[in-house]
Amino acid sequence: MQNKKGLTYTLLANACRLVLSLVLMLSGFVKAVDPVGFMYKLQEYEAGVGLDLFSDDWLLFLSIMQAALEFLLGVFMLMGVYRRFVAWLTFLVLSFFSIFTLYVLIESPVADCGCFGDAFALTNEATFTKNLVLLALSSVVLLGRRRYVCCVSPTNRWMVVVFSFFYISLVEGMSLSTLPVLDFRPYAVGNDLRDMVSGVPDEYELKFIYEKGGEEREFPQDSLPDSSWSFVENRSVLVGGGDEPLISDFSIIDWEADYDIAPQVLSDTGYVYILVMEYVENASVARVDKINDLYDYCVDKNIPFYATTASVEDEVALWRKRTGAEYPIYWSDNMMLRTMVRSNPGVVLLKDGVVAGKWNVADMPDVEYMAYTQAGMPGESGFAGRMRGWWFWLISLFAPLFLISIFDLATAPWRRKKRNLVDKNAGNECESDNEVT
Repeated sequence: MQNKKGLTYTLLANACRLVLSLVLMLSGFVKAVDPVGFMYKLQEYEAGVGLDLFSDDWLLFLSIMQAALEFLLGVFMLMGVYRRFVAWLTFLVLSFFSIFTLYVLIESPVADCGCFGDAFALTNEATFTKNLVLLALSSVVLLGRRRYVCCVSPTNRWMVVVFSFFYISLVEGMSLSTLPVLDFRPYAVGNDLRDMVSGVPDEYELKFIYEKGGEEREFPQDSLPDSSWSFVENRSVLVGGGDEPLISDFSIIDWEADYDIAPQVLSDTGYVYILVMEYVENASVARVDKINDLYDYCVDKNIPFYATTASVEDEVALWRKRTGAEYPIYWSDNMMLRTMVRSNPGVVLLKDGVVAGKWNVADMPDVEYMAYTQAGMPGESGFAGRMRGWWFWLISLFAPLFLISIFDLATAPWRRKKRNLVDKNAGNECESDNEVT
């Protein structure tokens, strides 16, 4: 009976550990693929609580560190390394977030916690409930940490540490230097913006009401049983709810004409380039020659080119003076622009209203290459395109971890022979190779 109870507790502890580790890895990863986006969420928190303590650089640093911390805790817990330290730190982190999300639930400084970046949106109620569940799981993991079925021995755990740091650093580095390696926003490559901005309207049915002898009854039009019924009114009855548009703020305003040209941009049946500059005063001027060359190419090939910014006209005039820009510049809301592309400046290519390509201007291909390949740009096809898919990053993560476990298992007899004994001290780590699976 005692052995049965022990086995049950071992299975429970390891099941909780598996679920908790995967959730932490997912939460950290979806933040890591878009550190700038999570920085925006931290800005919302600051504004919501009425604080202005950190600069954007510090918020970006916090975004990077939080994503990495959650991901690394998840990987280390999954592989069973540094059991005591990881279990305690995870419990403390989740305790803090449970208290914090209780405050968010009560005060509602933001509508969405941002726990899973732009990949999944959770209400404040769901966020608090989720953290309570994770805290309960971490409690079981903490108490049952000695019962871990470890995937690697202490001798080789350095491989897990080095690989995990390299992996998350690569994800965050690529997402910061170019664009997010995975895009969960409505403006992702392949999305049809025409569908995104339209939504589905509510469906109504017209009812015809007639009266006879003080009795009102509904009849189909032109289907009265006799002429003694008198028409009363038409009623529109909701029979099916529609869907709100996924993009509700897509607008490109012509300052001079005070006119929204967004419908014109989306209705174009060919290629359309959009230069996105959230604020021109903060935009990098290091690659303005690329932008000017692209505009000249568009003029030569009669391809529409629109530049849009949230800056005021005086700042736009200074931008023109600094860069020699000859292209038309329009106005858009800054929230739309930062959602559209995570760079300032960035370029978006549309084809028949569909997002065909997106680039940070810093790594945008030369005009000659863009003219040759058009929509089949680097980052959207070939190996670079696969790097912006879920499967690439999943395989890149779990395949090396699996190989490390296999290597550790294969070398276990050699290590036992070399040591000539098994370390009996399992107080801190999985010292016995018998615990390796």
